[in-house]
Amino acid sequence: MRLKLLAALATATLLAGCATPPPPAPGSAASKVVVMGKLSNIDIGPMRVARENGFMTVKVSLTNTSRSNKTMFYRFAWLGNDGFPVASEESWKTLSLYGSQSTVLPAIAPVPQATDFRIEVQAQ
Repeated sequence: MRLKLLAALATATLLAGCATPPPPAPGSAASKVVVMGKLSNIDIGPMRVARENGFMTVKVSLTNTSRSNKTMFYRFAWLGNDGFPVASEESWKTLSLYGSQSTVLPAIAPVPQATDFRIEVQAQ
């Protein structure tokens, strides 16, 4: 009996080590980012969100953590109260980050109905 209990405990401990990390908390900056492909050496930092003249504005902090230049592609998806898009899909935009450079990426929602957003990113 003791041996079965010990084996079950060891199995549970082993499986816990293989578990995937929990998803980001809703509303956190990490929950707003969708990484498509591989995004290495580019850190997405704090995000500032405000409403100006009825339109949602976002500022995203980015840092290139390597010494080499990086090219990043991004686009914003603007969402309504129900979580569905309220504007047409944006085209991909290109941003070059020099080695160890930090910058702020600004964006303004194209429609006043936007109450939330998602940023899709990929690096080259």
